[in-house]
This record gives sequence, C-alpha cells and structure tokens, in this order.
Amino acid sequence: MSTKNWTYIIIFIIIITILILLKLFATKTIFYGVFYFFLTLFFIYIFVKEKDLAKKFDVRRDKFVKKITEKYDIKNEKKVKYLKKTLYYIETIGTALILVVVIQKFYIGNFKIPTGSMIPTIEIGDRVFADMVSYKFTTPKRNTIVIFDEPMRDEDLYTKRVMGLPGEKIRIEDEALYVNGEKTKFRRYSDDGIGNQEWRIPQKGDKLKIIPAGNYREALEKAGVDVNAIVEEAFYKESFEFFKNIYYGLKHKIFDKLNIKYDITEYINHRNDYRKQGTLSIVEIIMPNLKFVVNEEETGPILDFISDEDIRNKLLNGETVEIILEDNYYLALGDNTDNSKDSRYIGFIKESRIKGRAFIRFWPLNRIGLIKEPK
Repeated sequence: MSTKNWTYIIIFIIIITILILLKLFATKTIFYGVFYFFLTLFFIYIFVKEKDLAKKFDVRRDKFVKKITEKYDIKNEKKVKYLKKTLYYIETIGTALILVVVIQKFYIGNFKIPTGSMIPTIEIGDRVFADMVSYKFTTPKRNTIVIFDEPMRDEDLYTKRVMGLPGEKIRIEDEALYVNGEKTKFRRYSDDGIGNQEWRIPQKGDKLKIIPAGNYREALEKAGVDVNAIVEEAFYKESFEFFKNIYYGLKHKIFDKLNIKYDITEYINHRNDYRKQGTLSIVEIIMPNLKFVVNEEETGPILDFISDEDIRNKLLNGETVEIILEDNYYLALGDNTDNSKDSRYIGFIKESRIKGRAFIRFWPLNRIGLIKEPK
C-alpha cells in the first residue's frame, strides 16, 4: 500500500475518533457541526477532484480486469470489453446509490406519504422533500410539518404537524386546540383520544410515572395465557388476527377481574392502521388503562419505554415505573383530524425521534411547490 493511501487511512481514523469523542462528551450542536463540516468537505472534495478520481478508478479497473483475464486465461477481446463495461456500470451505479443514500439521510430526505392523515395539506401518494439538517441544530416550531419515527419502534416514519411544545399544557374543546389556556385558530381538531382532559407535554428533566391498572401478568396466567408468547407475537409479528383472538378469548376472563372496561370496536374498524402499530396494539390490548403521570399531573401517553423489556415486565407485573426524562417531547397532530393516528393515540413524540421538516412537494407534478395549507 502506498504512503498516500496510508495517509488517507490515518486521516479517516482521526476523523472517526474525533466524532466518537464529540458524540460522547460534546453537545449535540457541536457534534453535528463538526460532523457536517467533514461530510460537506468530503462532497466538495469529490466534486473538485471528480476527473482525477475517475482516472484513478479507470486505472484500478484495468488492473483488476488484467488480473482476472490472466487468472482465467480469457483472451477473447469481446469478453474482456464486456467485463470492463460490467465493472464500470457496477462502480457507477454503486457509487451513485451510496451518495443518494447519504444525501437523503443527512441533507434532503425523500418521502412518500402513504396515508390521508394530513389531507388536505398533503394527499395520499404525495412525495415530499424534507430538510434533514435543521433539527440537528434547532428545535421544531409550532405548525411545522415533521417526519418522525413512531414512538415505540424505529421502523415506521410518520408525517404530522407539531402543535404543542415541551412544557405546554394543551386541551381540545369545541373542536379548537387550546395551548396554556389560550385558544388557537389554526384549524379544527377532534378531541378523540383526549376527551376533556388537559395534557401537559413532557420536557427534559420531568419525572414520569407509568402506573398500570393492575397485575396484567397474573390475570393472563390465571386465564391460561402464555404472556411471553403474546408479547413476542405482538412486538415482532404484528398479526391482527392474533390480537383479535386474544381480545375475544380474554374479554370476560381477565379485564372484568381488573374492573377494566374495554371496547375493541374502534380497533376492529381501523385494523389496517393498527397492524402497522404492533407495539401500540399490545399496550391497548394486554396493558389497557395505563396511566402516565408527569410531575404528579396525569397526561397523555409516553410510549417510548414500553419496548424496553425490563420496563414492560414491571408494568405487566403491576409495578409502577418511575423515569427521569432525558429528552423533550412534542404534540404532533394530523390535519385530517378525523382520520389521523397522531399524538392523541400514539402519545407524545420524543425530540430525538424527529428526523426532518417536510417543506416541498415534488410529486405529483401538477401540485409541485412549497407545502402550504389550502385556503
């Protein structure tokens, strides 16, 4: 290996070491500032040195082809040309895909909207660009549309609008959203999932208590149910039929003993939505009526912790769990309030789960442009 290559390797190791140390000991702003500096520098280097890099790739490709042809005694010129062309396309397409993935993850995300929760602002099937940089350095503002990981898994991305900020108190009354007692005039909101309650949005440093309605595990086991099998099925297989069978099999045997009134109707009517929310379904079916209390005030769901096995087991055993929150939370609501699984159902959204800000629609072509609410 040449001295120049060794230099590149050493520089790469130094950069990675710096980033690891900053991740462990520096603030988020400093870490991402340095990270984006190096990443942008890398893209500038590729752009400036494009021709030189292409020549180097050509030379290395020729050397590799020569080794292959000598090893396998390939003398047919057409086969050699075909091999060179194949390697060229593999390198070109592979490099392009890697660059696209990096750009989409760290600069501009490209997302397809699969549901109607943001109608009329965003329609089903719309494709949007999202700014993936801003929230590395700033925090979401009210009325902005964000892309985020749903609260209990990192598999599904949701698109909703931030309507409540950390520390605020919110309620929905007469189809209007109230923030800290003041009526907002943004748009109509249904109180489904909230009712007449006032929720305090959690913030970093708050003390959270999750209080179960009873000893779920004991009730399940007395009914002859394998709790571990249920949890595994619900968290990893997401089978609606399995959930439905659990409910009808346990309805009178278990929840009546815990004095829990539970209605599966809404779940059945929206089963396709719930199939995409496996861990939410397990909370509603085998751990219903969980109470979430922040600084001694009952509030809305905070479901990030349900996927933690130790916490989940304590709750199943009827034990109250206490946690000091290490992040801020937000209230995220869909514009299509009657058909949106948002914070009213899936709980508050942790700041670290928010990935980007949707700002441009690029498909369909007849509605391309900045994302704005229809007048």
